[in-house]
Amino acid sequence: MKPLIVFSMLLLSVAAPPAAMTVSPVPFPFGHKTSVPYVVADGSGGFAVSWFDRDAKALTFAHYDGAKWSKANVIARGSLLDNRADYPSIALAGRTLFAQWRESFGADGTKIRLARSSDGGVTWSKPVAPHPAIEREFGFVSMLPLVDGSARIVWLDGRASVHEGEGATQLRAATMTPSGTLADDALVDGRVCDCCQTALAMTSRGPLAVYRDRSDKEVRDIAIAAPQANAHSVSVHIDGWMMKGCPVNGPRIDARGTNVVVAWFSAADEKPAVNVAFSRDGGATFARPLRVDAGHPSGRVDVVLLDDGNSAVVSWVQRAGVGSHVMARRVTATGSLGAPQKLGSSTSIGFPRIARSKDSILAAWSGDDGIQLASINSRIR
Repeated sequence: MKPLIVFSMLLLSVAAPPAAMTVSPVPFPFGHKTSVPYVVADGSGGFAVSWFDRDAKALTFAHYDGAKWSKANVIARGSLLDNRADYPSIALAGRTLFAQWRESFGADGTKIRLARSSDGGVTWSKPVAPHPAIEREFGFVSMLPLVDGSARIVWLDGRASVHEGEGATQLRAATMTPSGTLADDALVDGRVCDCCQTALAMTSRGPLAVYRDRSDKEVRDIAIAAPQANAHSVSVHIDGWMMKGCPVNGPRIDARGTNVVVAWFSAADEKPAVNVAFSRDGGATFARPLRVDAGHPSGRVDVVLLDDGNSAVVSWVQRAGVGSHVMARRVTATGSLGAPQKLGSSTSIGFPRIARSKDSILAAWSGDDGIQLASINSRIR
């Protein structure tokens, strides 16, 4: 049995709710046959957005400075998998970019492809895979750029799965070096949920990975660990969600210094909820979670920490008839909730992603007529 976390005592106080956020639609000028967007901040108020171009069968990205777009740049093309849950993504540090996507392998397997660019995405290294060339399922990658020009990578790894229901999916980690090669392969957790997204963030104490764990009794709560061999994983909270199948609903994390925030979905006791928990000690302990959804959530969360380290903006998907709404609200560590705000609606939203760059948050999701975007003013008031 894995050790359970000891919760820090964060006293909740009655406080006025945060001021309403300003939400504005953002035009996306790259066509209607686009899907699975991913957004990262460039650190100067702008963003890089990647997506799958269904006409060109290509993983593509462009830069958005808050007012105008750059031209689109192709990262990879060919037999890429367009999957709304296990989507491609990018990571950015200055002019260094990392990209990941999946391709089919054999009759039933998939393989991860990783590439690096040191010139802003003009040219890319030869794609590499962080796992053996065997016909298994590999995917759900997260990437975290490091100061030396490398990136820490985590993914769900099926090398130990032999047949359906036998073996276990692992969480593994590796480093993509500045030369585009892989090093430091490590087993982080030997038994995790099979198809929930992973996430990474950097604290002042080092990188942290969050993921949905899986006990031998099929309890699938959220765990956190350093992405390294022999990692000491702990539970963010003991939801006790027992489920025989994978919910396809992973957590998200953001951090600044020793302030950490994690958001996740749980349906323990058949009560669906979107939860957020804050940590003041670099993820060693967490305060009790705050429920932030406005009812009828289907999860698919994301979260960004604001400059004060005491509040965050969380997004999620809410069921609405035959479609769904993309929702967002601000939450503070003391338990104050801003008004829930609808960012958009679709029948095929997928997994909305958000990123914060200075005072702006950019949200992206798959709409019925291509990718949809919204800008949120996150200035603390």
